[in-house]
Amino acid sequence: MERQNQEGFTLIEILIVISVIVILLGLGLVGFRFFERGTELDTTAQHILATIKLTQTKTLASEDASQYGVHFENDKYVLFKGDTYQEGGADNSVYQIPGRLEIYNIDLSDAGDDVIFQRISGYTQQSGEIGLRIISEPGRIRTIVIQSSGLIELKTTPYSPPDPITDSKHLHFDLGWSIQNSITLTLNFPDTPEVTEDINMADYFNGDETKFDWRDEIDVNGENQELHIHTHSLDAFNTILCIHRDRKKNNKPLQVSIDSKDIVSYDADGTAYVGAYGGTVEVQ
Repeated sequence: MERQNQEGFTLIEILIVISVIVILLGLGLVGFRFFERGTELDTTAQHILATIKLTQTKTLASEDASQYGVHFENDKYVLFKGDTYQEGGADNSVYQIPGRLEIYNIDLSDAGDDVIFQRISGYTQQSGEIGLRIISEPGRIRTIVIQSSGLIELKTTPYSPPDPITDSKHLHFDLGWSIQNSITLTLNFPDTPEVTEDINMADYFNGDETKFDWRDEIDVNGENQELHIHTHSLDAFNTILCIHRDRKKNNKPLQVSIDSKDIVSYDADGTAYVGAYGGTVEVQ
C-alpha cells in the first residue's frame, strides 16, 4: 500500500514538472518574439541611418560630379543620384522595409519625402525627422533626426504599450480611413504552432462596397474560435468597423489586420490593444 502511494505521488510530480516546462516555454516564446521584433526595428533603423550618411558622403565626395539623396515611403526608402528623385531611376538603390515595420512619419522642413545633401558643405534644406515603428506595437519607435547642418542621429523612444481594453466582446473602430478596395483580412493567432487565416475581402462586400460582413469559425490547433467582423458604416472616406469576439467562444490570442494594417490585438483572455490603424474605439 505504501508503494502505491509513492508511485502516485511520483506521477503527480511528473505532471507538475511538465506543466511548469510548458508555461516556461510559452513565456519564452512570447519574450523571443518581443525581442525579435525589437531587433528588427533597431537593425532597420541603423540601416536607414547608414544609408543617409552614405548619401551625404557620396555628395561630399562629388561622386560622378553629382548630388545624392534619399527618398522615403511607408514601406521603403531609396538612395538616388541627382537633385531630384525619379522612380525607377537606373542609379536608384531600393531598400524594402520589413513587413512588420513601417515608416510612419516623414516630417521634413520642405514637407516633401526626400533628403538631398549639398556638395562641399554636406548641408541639407530638408531637415527634420523620419519615424520608424513596429506596426503591431506603435509605441516602439525609432526616430532619425536630420539637422540642416548635416548632423544625422538616431533617437530612441521608450516603449509604452497602448492602454488595454478589458471589456472587448463588442468593439466599434472608427478607422479614419476606408476599407473599400481592401484585399485581405488577416487573422493571426500567435498560438503554438501559429495559425494565420487570410480572408479574401471581395467575397464579403456588397455590390457597391458600402457593407462588409464576415462571420466564421477558425480551427486553432483543435479549438474553434468564433468571430464576426462587419461594418456599421462604410464609404470612400471612412469605416466604422465592428468586431465581435465573445470570450466564451474564444480563448486564443489574436491579431486582426487589413492589408497588413494592424487594427487590434487580443490577449487570450480578451484584453484588446488598439493597433496603429485601429483609429478610435468604442466599447458596445
